[in-house]
Order: sequence, then structure tokens, then C-alpha cells
Amino acid sequence: MEEVGNYRPAEMEKEILDFWERERIFEKSLKQREGSKPFIFLEGPPTANGTPHPGHVLTRIMKDVVLRYYTMLGYHVPRRAGWDTHGLPVEIEVEKKLGLKSKQDIERYGVKRFNEECRKSTFQYEHEWVEMTRRVGFWIDMENPYITLDNEYIESVWWSLKRLWEKGYLYKGYKVVPYCPRCGTALSAHEVAQGYKSVTEPSIFVKFKVKGEDASFLAWTTTPWTLLSNVALAVHPDEPYLKIRYRDEILILAEERVARLFKGEEYEILDRFMGRELEGKEYEPLFTYEKPDKKAWYVICADFVTMDEGTGIVHIAPAFGEEDYEAGKEYDLPVIQLVKKDGTFDDKVEPWKGMFVKDADPLIIEHLKERGLIFAVQDYTHDYPFCWRCDTPLLYYAMESWFIAVSKFRKQLLENNEAVEWYPSHVKHGRFGDFISEAKDWALSRDRYWGTPLPIWICEKCGNEICIGSVDELRNLSKEFPESYDLHKPFVDEIEVRCPRCNARMKREPYVIDCWYDSGSAFFAQWHYPFENKEMFDECFPVDFICEALDQTRGWFYSLMAISTLLFNSPPYRRVLTLGLVLDKEGQKMSKSKKNYLDPNYIFEREGADAMRWYFLSANAPWMPIRFYEDAIKEVLGRFIMTLWNSFRFYISYAKLDGFDPRKKYVHLDERKGIDRWVMSRLHATVREVRKSMEGFEIHKATRSIESFVIDDLSNWYIRRSRKRLWVEEENEDKLSCYSTLHDVFLTLSRLLAPFVPFIAEAIYQRMRYEGMKESVHLCDYPDFDEDCLDEELEDAMEKVREIADIGRSLRGKVGIKIRYPLRELIVVCEEDVERKVKGFVDLLREEINVKKVSFSRREGHKMEPSRYIMEKRDDMKVILDIELTDDLLAEGLSREIVRRIQAMRKEMDLEIEDRIRTEISIEESKIKLLKEWIDYIAGETRSVSVDFKESPKGELVKKWRIGDTEVTIGIEKVKDSEL
Repeated sequence: MEEVGNYRPAEMEKEILDFWERERIFEKSLKQREGSKPFIFLEGPPTANGTPHPGHVLTRIMKDVVLRYYTMLGYHVPRRAGWDTHGLPVEIEVEKKLGLKSKQDIERYGVKRFNEECRKSTFQYEHEWVEMTRRVGFWIDMENPYITLDNEYIESVWWSLKRLWEKGYLYKGYKVVPYCPRCGTALSAHEVAQGYKSVTEPSIFVKFKVKGEDASFLAWTTTPWTLLSNVALAVHPDEPYLKIRYRDEILILAEERVARLFKGEEYEILDRFMGRELEGKEYEPLFTYEKPDKKAWYVICADFVTMDEGTGIVHIAPAFGEEDYEAGKEYDLPVIQLVKKDGTFDDKVEPWKGMFVKDADPLIIEHLKERGLIFAVQDYTHDYPFCWRCDTPLLYYAMESWFIAVSKFRKQLLENNEAVEWYPSHVKHGRFGDFISEAKDWALSRDRYWGTPLPIWICEKCGNEICIGSVDELRNLSKEFPESYDLHKPFVDEIEVRCPRCNARMKREPYVIDCWYDSGSAFFAQWHYPFENKEMFDECFPVDFICEALDQTRGWFYSLMAISTLLFNSPPYRRVLTLGLVLDKEGQKMSKSKKNYLDPNYIFEREGADAMRWYFLSANAPWMPIRFYEDAIKEVLGRFIMTLWNSFRFYISYAKLDGFDPRKKYVHLDERKGIDRWVMSRLHATVREVRKSMEGFEIHKATRSIESFVIDDLSNWYIRRSRKRLWVEEENEDKLSCYSTLHDVFLTLSRLLAPFVPFIAEAIYQRMRYEGMKESVHLCDYPDFDEDCLDEELEDAMEKVREIADIGRSLRGKVGIKIRYPLRELIVVCEEDVERKVKGFVDLLREEINVKKVSFSRREGHKMEPSRYIMEKRDDMKVILDIELTDDLLAEGLSREIVRRIQAMRKEMDLEIEDRIRTEISIEESKIKLLKEWIDYIAGETRSVSVDFKESPKGELVKKWRIGDTEVTIGIEKVKDSEL
């Protein structure tokens, strides 16, 4: 057995990391399970162009726990790291670095040079990510990751796009799409879902004058800037509308909205008609910066008009609204586009040209007020989408884009979702199910630079369109294909492709694709499928387990499901664990700009990775938000980690002192004392609870079961009640029984804890390991509960004993008698069944409550003199405590108080358990007479070769103490070995 010193987390964890790496324990854990049933994991690829934060640490911890657990269950659990390397996240960082403000700046700088910088930036913080992953103990193959920028990965993505092309699922369309004016590109619906924020901005009620009448349509909008492109007003055909006189104005709006908007106001109803009667009615335009080439500025009917808010009349601008655009197609309305792709008004809009549209809102409102066209302005709070990467407000913008026809597959998406186990289960039909049930066509193309190029070429002569699905296909269609190639822009566009139909030059569509399509292809593209590794892909599809934060529900989880459904009509994963967000101490979302979180490395160096892991794993259910701050981790370190370590240190210290060898002096379970069999039963019941909790990824319940066992059962009860069994000098069956029990407990605990806190589990295992045992705890099987160890009746009995002890301590507390002072008697008034359960543990009860006698009775046989007895009733019993203190009892209590002080002084001198001391005590004369009978007890408990009463005690350490109203001075010194 190795020596067990103080717990120094950073130092110990680094030693274990060196051991794992030196002996290649991770690789061995994979090797020894080869040929076993596989458990397939897919890593959600992070982007390494930013430093990792606590949220990334959480996902790595949760993944590692599950993967280590299944490995120890006997599964073969290969796990490969991945890097997400394309898209706006990378481009934006490079733009900042180079001081570029727009796409025009990028093109002036040069796409080739820009993309070279993007490639470098991709792995700017790779070392920090690798080191964080290593330091937190996440075992994953970082040496052979899949990387989305590799040609092989891109080729697999191209293959998938050609499959969609061939099936007719990939098409070019002109639609209103969410658009980021800063990034200059469209976004997909699931990207938009990543960036909603609650905003408060002005909404306005605008008067549109009816042509040829002294009346106005009253419409409502939250986007005043779109009014410049207004071409129609929409009403619901089947809703009633009113013409009212309000003050000096005549207004037309929905009847239901009149009742709400003019509640308590006086108005006169002039006319009532259904919405369809208004169809075709013309009004005067608010703005005429562009003259349309089609009929405009009249009322249309639309079922999407609601009565929930506004006026029941919706202003229509087909250039900026999806429903508006569809209505415009139905009525052949013109599209007035006055906004440039950078989100500013074009030069036709003289008053506000060059101004960002949302910045122009206040000026537009003021302009309409001056013209008398504003009826009311109200602040309106609603959710508005912002770019998930650059935080710019999105615009809905009519533009040409390439789409994937996901909406045709909603039914298949829902069917495939039914085959998936979601944790928590409500995500399945809630957040995720709701989203896929309304899945929109995927706006795939991005008018950007750093990404997988869209592999669609169009013939400049005959207009033939092709989608290229492999490098060989591109090579065969190319005039000259370079030996060394790069499938990124601009290289791919420098390859001269010839039309297979007319042999004329073809030009590639200039776009790259949505980077979410890249990462969502990981389940097949990481294998370079279908060009190689077909068998590997077949074995790994669908994957058994994925795990990311809840915000990936509409991100990576969705893109995986959509792509897999379109390509294979199968779900890509079987089980999904969604994680809650990591918040700061005040419950606020962590943010780089706010700098409201600690660097995880700070915690690793102070409290250690295991303390951080245990906090994240035990504080909340994995899918609940969790606050991250140092005090919480310190509390875990003190409460659980230190309790575990000190308990283990207690066992090893005494076992080493006595030379206990479990191979030679092991006592079998059925020969041990009741308290030993009880703690073994509790241990195996805990193993059973942990395994049950882990089946449903209720990791918090698993860790709390272990924590309860370690703190309440093992440390606060079993070890505390067994200490004296190890203090006796001679070797006996009782001591060996206790050692055998602690050996079994800590060896099982090391395996039970291994997935959760791998460092301290390894540290415990290595200090207990002997020849013939596995090299590492992480090469062991996970413990299973042993039915022969489980004894519910024994556990019930001990639970009752602990309840009685709790009552006894409570009664002592009520009268202020410390536990070190013995009392005469404890009487338990109970049924025979309770007595039968407890009878075998009377000695334990007597010691725990510190009474000379424990009695049982069916009725109260004592006069309840308030000065002598105190009682508490609980459930099916009464507990009565005799609280009278005699001189003998006081003397015994005082001796115990002195022992406690001497033990504290031994600890202060950093003495070993086996070290002997001399003790001198100064105390008032009356107390000396009482204590003389307890000298042998004091000597035995403190390992003193002598205990003398002196007026002025001497020693290496002399201290004054106050015990109640008595002052005591104690001096101790270590006895040299030569003096013994």
C-alpha cells in the first residue's frame, strides 16, 4: 500500500495525467474492448478559433462520464475528436484581425489571401482546446480528428449534395429569406433560431388614405422602414370590419380590434362590412420613391391576418416578408426593393440614403407624423432575430438562393424523431418536435468565402446545370486538373470545367454552403464515405449517443436529423443528451464581452478538475441551467472530495501501520460484524442506484447517491463508529473485519467513481493496487451490485438505530450537554418489532449517544421529572434521556474533553499515528481528584507514555484551553524511539 498524503488536487491530477499518457491507458482501454459490442459516439465539432469557456468544459465532462461508463460496462467505445472549421465564425474573427469591415474590403484584400488567413485562424487556439480537454480528463482521440476543411471531408459533403440534386431536393429559388446585412448573406431557419433576443422598439399605427374618400385604413407595423416598399394592405376575408368616426377622423379597421383599441373611448360606427368587401379598394401610397411596373396600393385578402394584435389590417411589402411575398405572387404585386444588401437605403430614398434601415425608423416616424399620417406610436416588446455570430439585426429580404426542400420531408422527420430517445424526454415532442414539424426549406447557399463550395456548375453557352459529387468527377470534367488541389475558393473556381453536353466552359455558382451542413454531415463525412470506410460507416450508423447544449436542438441536432433523413431516411442518432446552459454566479448567461466567467484553468489549478467535474455532475440534472463560480466548487471540494480522501487516508494509514494485507488476512463477509455487513449492503445498494440512474442519463442522481453513501454512511457513520476498532494494539478478528470491509468499500468506490471523478478514483486505486490487479482503475469493469451483500432488513434496522441516535443527540442539544459527557440511561419506548431490529446494535447506540445503558420499554415507566428526564416522540416510538450528571459522569466527560485537546495538539505538531508522547496537565485541584481514575484512558487515547499533573506543564508544545468554566494547560512532547 502506498502512503496517502494530504490532498493536493493540481499536483495529484498532473501526476495521474502523466501516468495515463506514459502508459497509454486510454489506448489500452480501447484495445481491450475490441470485438465487444460497440457503443458509437459522435463528437459535435467545436470551432477552435476562440478559447474554450466553462460551457465547453461542461459538455466535455458530460460526454466523458458517459463514454467512460459504457467502456467500463464492457462496450467498445471509440471516440474521435472533430473540428468545425468553416463559416462565418471563422470569417468574422479574421475580419477583426485584418481590420476589414465589409465584403468589399475582403475582395479588395483578395479572397485567396483572406481564405489563407481563415485556414490559419481555424486552429489558432487548438493548443488551448487540446490542453483543456486533457486537463479535464476527457478521453477522446485528438491525434486523428475529423476536420471539415479537409478535401476528403468536403468530397463526402459534395457526394451528399449530388444525392439531393439527383433526387430533386436541391433547387434555386427567389424567396424572402432571413438576411444578415453585415455578413452579406442569407441564413437558414435553424440559424435564425439561434439568435432571437427580446427587444423593445416603436410600433406605429399608420393612416392610409382611401382613394377618393375622406377615410383612412388604419394599419399597424413594428418595422416602419418597410413602409417605403409598401404595395398593398391585407385584410381577413371572413372577419367583420368597421368604418368609425373617432373625434374628427374616419377610420377603417377590424371590428374586434376596435373594441380593444378604443375601449372606454367614444366613437361612432358609420358602416360594417366583411373583409372580402374591401378587396380591390385603392388607397394613396405613403411613399413613391419607386414607381411600380404593376398595379399596387390596393386591398388584398389573406388568411394570415390575425385579430390578436394590431388593427386587423396588415401592410404588405413583398420585398421584406415571407407571407407578404407569397401574397404578392398570388395577386401579382410588384416588389419594391429600396434596400441595398448592406442594409442601407439606396440613393432613390433621398432623405435617408446610405442609412441603416433600423436606424432610420425614428426619422421615418417623425416624417409621417409631420404629414399627419401617424395615429399612434407605442413601445412594443417582442422577440427579434439577430445574426447568431455577429449580433446584427436580421432583415427579411427577397433574394435568390439555393435551397434544400426539407419542408417536403416533415412527415419523415417526425417519424425518424420517434425512434430517438431524448433526454430530457419533453424535448422530443417539444422544442425539437415543434421545430421539425414546421421545418422550412433550408437556405443552403452563402454569399461568402471560407466554406465548402457549392458544387453546382452552369454552362455559359447552353445553360446546362450539373452538380459534381466527387473529385474524380471534377477531374474528368476538367481541362487540366492539378496534382495538388484544394477544393476551397478561389482554387476550385480556377479549374476549367467543360460542359458534358456541349463542351463549353462552365461556371460554378459563386456560393459556399451553410457551415451547419458541414457539421451535420459528420456522421458520414468523417469516414470519407462513400469513397472509403463503407463497412466502418455501416457499423457506426446510426450513432448510439450524442451530447451537446440545449441550444444545439435547432442547430447541430437538427442539421444531423435533416441530412440523415434526406439521404438515408433514418435518424442519425439513437440517444441524445441535451445539456443546460452554464450561467454566472448571478444567473446571467456567460459572455466574452461581459467577462463574467472564470478561466477554467484557474479552477484546475486551485480546486482541481475532479471538484469541477463533481460540481457540474451533481448540482443539477444535466439538462438544467447551472451556475458556475469558484465558491460552489470550493464547497464541493470540502464537502465531498475531501471527505472521500480523508476517509481513504484514515483507512490506509491504519492498514499500513498494522501491515494489513487483504491477500493474507481477509475476513469474508459472513464472518464480519453487523455494522460491516450493513455498510457493504449500503455500498451495493448505492451501486444499484447508480446503474439505474445512468440508464436514463440521470447523472445528478447517480452522483448524489454516491455522495450520500460516502458522507452519510461511510464517513459520518461507519468510520466514526469503527475508529476504536482500529485503535487497539493487538491484531484481532474485529480489526481485520473492519480492514477487510474498508478494503472492499474503497476498491469498489474507486471503480464506482471512475467515470465521474477519474483522477481521485485512479489515486485511490493505485494506492490499493497489488500484483495481479489491472494496471489502472479505468481498465477495470464497472461494479455490479451483489445480491448476497444486500440486506434490506439490516439496513432498516440501522436506519432505526440512526434515527434513535439522532433523537438522542437532539435531546442533548436541547439541554446543552456535550456528547463527551456520558449520561446514565436512554430509554426507548417502542413496539417489540422496533426493539428486535435495534437490539443487536445496543452497544453502538450506547457509544453514539454516550450513555451507560440503553433500555427498551413498551410503556413509560419513569416519572418524568423535568430536572432529570427529557423526552421526544417520533412516529412509532418515544425516546427518553436521563440528563442528570453525577461527579463520576462529569469526570469521564472532562477526560474526553482533555483527550480532544491533546489530539488537536498532536495534529498541530504533525505527529504520525504511531508516535508516542509525554503529557503534562495543569488543572484545578478539585478536578485532579476526579481525573486520576481516568489517567490510563487519557494515555491510551493519546498514545502517551505518561500523563502527569504539574503546576507548570512543559513540552515541545504548551497550550492553554478553556473547557466550560475550567481552565486547563497542557504540554506535550514527542518521545524519541531510543527512549521507548
